[in-house]
Amino acid sequence: MITERVSIKNRYGLKLVIQVDTPENPKNLVFIQPGQGGFIGQTHIAAFAEAFLANDFRVVRFDPTHSVGGSGGDIMDVTYDGYVEDLEDVINWARKQEWFQQPFALCGHSMGAQSTAWYAEQHSDEINCLAPIAPVVNYNLLMKTYDPEYLEDWQERGHVEITSHSKPGVIKKVGWGVNESLKKFDLLPNASRLTMPVLFMAGEFDRGCPYENQKILFDLMPSKNKRFVKIDDVEHSFRNNETREYDEKLNEVKNAISTWLHDIKTY
Repeated sequence: MITERVSIKNRYGLKLVIQVDTPENPKNLVFIQPGQGGFIGQTHIAAFAEAFLANDFRVVRFDPTHSVGGSGGDIMDVTYDGYVEDLEDVINWARKQEWFQQPFALCGHSMGAQSTAWYAEQHSDEINCLAPIAPVVNYNLLMKTYDPEYLEDWQERGHVEITSHSKPGVIKKVGWGVNESLKKFDLLPNASRLTMPVLFMAGEFDRGCPYENQKILFDLMPSKNKRFVKIDDVEHSFRNNETREYDEKLNEVKNAISTWLHDIKTY
């Protein structure tokens, strides 16, 4: 495998770090987008990438801006607009590379899953398969997962402070604007456009993007080749729900993606 890292500028002039992993005999292409506060090297994002690489996909993953990775911006300013635009900018950069091919696959986690699903709804003819892992579905469903007092405090203060599990010692100060921006990116109205093979996945104890919310979107999709995998005993990022550490359950995640890719064979 050959691994390359490049830095480009997004449409706002912010640094955008991209990693391209190329297996020995690539037959397909996938873009993988981390979730809010996520980055290329997160353990579960790496597991997603490994599953695609094992199935001969060239993997393009990137650090979103306004996160905690190597790209520019401040997480205080993170929005769904920015996540969708970063994905578009990375894909447009890739179009200029000699290895680009279309149709391609999309995979993402949480906020990144929402962005990839949104892109697939707007450009369904470009996508051969879609894996929105634990996606945010829309504003109303997400708001119902929070305690009302927590939301009120977040809105009044203008931000909330969240401890990063992926980067010990890092406190993420997330602005309220991320919630307001989600109102523009409801996945339900255009779910009928998701006709390509689709894989959904939920942790048993995912509180922000629970199985029940994901299933609403899943049931609306007309795809004749859709699959939903539920992983027991894990939370949103597929860590053990009690220890908050990664364990053998992450192999279940990786194997589920790999099995799905093997079954659908897009080439």
